[in-house]
Amino acid sequence: MLFSAALTTGMRSGELFALQWGDIDWQANQILVRRVLTRHSGGWRFYEPKTKNSKRRVDVDPSFLLELKKWKLQQAKSDLNDLIFTNADGQPLHRSTVRKQGLLPALRRAGLPLIRFHHLRHTYASLLIDQGENPKYIQAQMGHSSINVTMDIYGHLMEKVNTHRLTA
Repeated sequence: MLFSAALTTGMRSGELFALQWGDIDWQANQILVRRVLTRHSGGWRFYEPKTKNSKRRVDVDPSFLLELKKWKLQQAKSDLNDLIFTNADGQPLHRSTVRKQGLLPALRRAGLPLIRFHHLRHTYASLLIDQGENPKYIQAQMGHSSINVTMDIYGHLMEKVNTHRLTA
């Protein structure tokens, strides 16, 4: 479910790891990004998101929220602030464990190239571009501080989409 969330929201790993059930707006079909969770010596700590624009509402498909409701029924109860994504013991996820024990084995089984978790975020943005979404909407969904950041990272994809559409 974590990988599905990454691909359908474009959220950063720390944002996903900090996600709590109270951050889901079931009526508006949105996820509220309010915090980041990271591990430091001595335990886990919540932080403010990267930038003021990183605090945001991410639109999600209602079918994803339906899957999230199913996930809630089978998920281990979190000991730390009702987290959505935890390990089997209800403890917060650790980035390297997710990659080594979850992402890489899944990619190998599927015969796909080995990527970093953060690439799921880029995949989400690329899909939005391919669907013809407005760059300002993509900026808001991704939580970029400015449209310049969005264009610097993804502008080359937009050019290809626009060129393709002009020649089609």
